Amino acid sequence: MHRVISLFKSKPFILLAGFLSIACIAWADRRLNNAIPLGLLYLAPVVAISTVLRRWQIPLLGALCAVIAESSDAFPWTIEQGIPRDALYFFAYMGAGLYVSEALHRRRAEHAHMAAIEAEMEARRSVEEQLRLVVQNSSISIITADESGLILHANAAAERLFQGEMEAGNEQLRGMSLAGFMPSLARVQVSKHGWKQLRTMMQCQGFRAGKDPFLADVWFSTYTTSRGARLTAMIVDSSTEMRDREQANLEQVLVGSKIAIGALSHEIRNICAAISVVQQNLMLNAQAEDQLKEFDALRQLVAALERLASVELSLVKRQASKVQLDAFLRDLYIVIHSSLREAEIKLHWEIEPGLPDVWADQQSLLQVFLNLIRNAEMVLNGSPGGEVRVCAVQKTNGVQITVSDNGPGVSSVEQLFRPFAGQPGASGLGLYLSRAMMRSFRGELSYRPGDRGATFAVELAVAGTEE
Repeated sequence: MHRVISLFKSKPFILLAGFLSIACIAWADRRLNNAIPLGLLYLAPVVAISTVLRRWQIPLLGALCAVIAESSDAFPWTIEQGIPRDALYFFAYMGAGLYVSEALHRRRAEHAHMAAIEAEMEARRSVEEQLRLVVQNSSISIITADESGLILHANAAAERLFQGEMEAGNEQLRGMSLAGFMPSLARVQVSKHGWKQLRTMMQCQGFRAGKDPFLADVWFSTYTTSRGARLTAMIVDSSTEMRDREQANLEQVLVGSKIAIGALSHEIRNICAAISVVQQNLMLNAQAEDQLKEFDALRQLVAALERLASVELSLVKRQASKVQLDAFLRDLYIVIHSSLREAEIKLHWEIEPGLPDVWADQQSLLQVFLNLIRNAEMVLNGSPGGEVRVCAVQKTNGVQITVSDNGPGVSSVEQLFRPFAGQPGASGLGLYLSRAMMRSFRGELSYRPGDRGATFAVELAVAGTEE
C-alpha cells in the first residue's frame, strides 16, 4: 500500500497523468464544439502538474495550456476576441499554478521549520535531562530559589547537607525559605533594578535543619526567566577544611615550640655541666683567693641558669585586639562539632546570650580551645557516653569560658602546665603553650578540680577596659 501511495505521489506519474488529462480535455473540447466550453477544466491538470514543477516552468505550462485551449475550442479567433481570451487563459492557468506552487513551498518550509524546532527541542530536552541528572547526582549541593527567597529545587546533596542528622528525603526543601538555612545568601537582592546578572562567590555561615551551624563556600549567580528572577547557588561545607587548617596550625605551633624549648633545655644542660666543673674545682682548690674566683664564676652560672629558667615563651605573644566573642564561639562550634560527632562524643553548648567583646588574639584563642577539646577527645576516646561541655558566662571581672569532660580526670595536677609532662604519645606542650598564649593578652588558663572529669577555665578581659 505504501508503495502504491508513493507511486501516485511521484513526479513522473503526476506529469503523465496531468498531460493525459490535458489531452483528454482537448479531445472532449473538440468533440463538443460550441455546446459546452471546457477551457476552465484545464485548471485541474495545471494545478496538479504545478505541484512538481519549478516556478519558471509554470508560465510555460500556462502558455501551453492556453494554446491548446484556443486551438481545441470552436470559437473563432480574431484580434478583438482572441487576444483577450488567450490572455485570460494564460493568466488564469499561470496564476493557479503559481498559487498552488507557492502554497506548497510555504507548507514544505513550515514543515521543515517545525521539524527543525522539534529536533532542537528534542536536543534541548536531551541536554536538560543530562544536566538534571548531573545536578541531581552531583556531590556539590545545588539549590535554586526565586526572588522571594523560596527554594524551588534542591539536589540530593543539598538535601543531605541541610537535613543534617535527619534522614534526607526527596524534595523536602522545596517551598521552604532560604533564610532559614543560608541567611546571608537569602539577603542577596536577586531582582535589584539594574542587575541583569550577578556572578560571584562568598563564604558565610549556614544552618542545618537541626540548627547546627556550618561554614559554607558558596558560588552563586542570578538571572531572569519568563517566570521571574532566579538565584542558583552551589554550596560546599568547608567546616572540615577549617578544622583541619586550625589543627595543622596548632600542630605547627607545638612543633616549633618543642624545638625552641629543646634548645633552651640544651643550654641549661650546658650551664649545669659548667657548674659541675666549677664545683669540682672548688673541692680540689684549697687556696682562699682562688676560691673567691671560683665562687664568683659559680654565681654567674647560677644567675644565667635562673635567667633561662625564667624565660617565658615570648615567641607566642601576639598583639591583642577586640574579638567579637559571639562570632568567635560560633566559629569554634563549627570547628569542634564535627570532630566530636565523628568521635561519638556528645557536645553540650551552653553560651550566655549577649556576651561582650574581649581582648584576645583570635588565632591564638582558637588554638587554645582546640588544644583543650583535643585533650578531651584523647581521654574520652573509646569510652561510651563521652560528653564535653562548653559554658560561657560573663563575670564581674571579665568573661569565663569553661571546657569540661566526664573522663577519668587528672591524676597529677601539679604537672599539668609543665612542658614535656604530658601523656605518652603527646607533645607535653599543649597546656604549657596554651597558658602562655592566654597570658600574652591578659587572659588566664587554669584547672578547676571537681568530683568527676576535668574542667579548664579560660578567663578573658572585657574589651573597653584598660589594655
